[in-house]
Amino acid sequence: MMRRGSHATRVAGDVRNKTRKQSELELAVRPLARCAGTLDAEVGQPLVPRYRESYGLFRSACTAVSAWARALEGGASSSDPSEVDSKELKVEESLDEAQRELASSFLAVEPLPVKGGDVSTSRIEPRFGRALNKLVYKSANAAQLEVRCWSKEEWPKVKYEYGGYAGNVDFAGFAYDQFRVSIDPTYCASLVDLVYGHDRPRSGLPFLKMAASVALLAHEAGHLFESETNEARTECFAVQRVRELARILGTSPAYADELATTYWKELYPRNPAGYRTPLCYDGGPLDLNPSSKRWP
Repeated sequence: MMRRGSHATRVAGDVRNKTRKQSELELAVRPLARCAGTLDAEVGQPLVPRYRESYGLFRSACTAVSAWARALEGGASSSDPSEVDSKELKVEESLDEAQRELASSFLAVEPLPVKGGDVSTSRIEPRFGRALNKLVYKSANAAQLEVRCWSKEEWPKVKYEYGGYAGNVDFAGFAYDQFRVSIDPTYCASLVDLVYGHDRPRSGLPFLKMAASVALLAHEAGHLFESETNEARTECFAVQRVRELARILGTSPAYADELATTYWKELYPRNPAGYRTPLCYDGGPLDLNPSSKRWP
């Protein structure tokens, strides 16, 4: 809908500059005027009760979108764009409110108990949260960062709900709300073994899984740390933080080096294309410490 709004705004500007016809603007604003009908037809009333409030807000936002469309259409011949601007601001405010309400209804933000150690139920893992605080803010209690380890039963529901919202369901974790990280239970289990069980595998699948788990936590921390949305950049930064995060989680410097080197050499090249970049190398533009010869 916002892409259509941007297009209609450009067409309205062109009509005002007399480089397009009014009929083209009428065609451009038509989808905006039909916002509510499109929402009902393509989405429909939610079957899950916790989505209903946000759906009502999106329906109200569509009323604002339609009013904006009328203002665009009628204001193209006017030299005063203030009405169009005010209608557009109302659209932005209404959509923001609806988005916030929708986000607050997700399973990913439901209350969870704080429990540490080898726990199979969904919980907030306190030591992992403190580790992210140290990595991101250099202090264990600097912020209320949460690492949410989900049960095997609940994770698929949490993952696919958020994935449907984000447009991608192929992930093992995600950062959310600027202070929450959710992690696949198998990766959480490896991190629990590392932190509580003091497991230090050095070969085979358990070792690769351990390296991948530390890297995953570092990756999601990057989304909190830099508000970075580019996955390839975030992953490159994460690779360079595996060593530091492993040390924060309690490993020796030598084992942290092994995890970082193994992830870089064995696992990073296997990442999907969207999580790799040719700019990620020692001394490259994404090198967090270009003065050092140690990589990653």
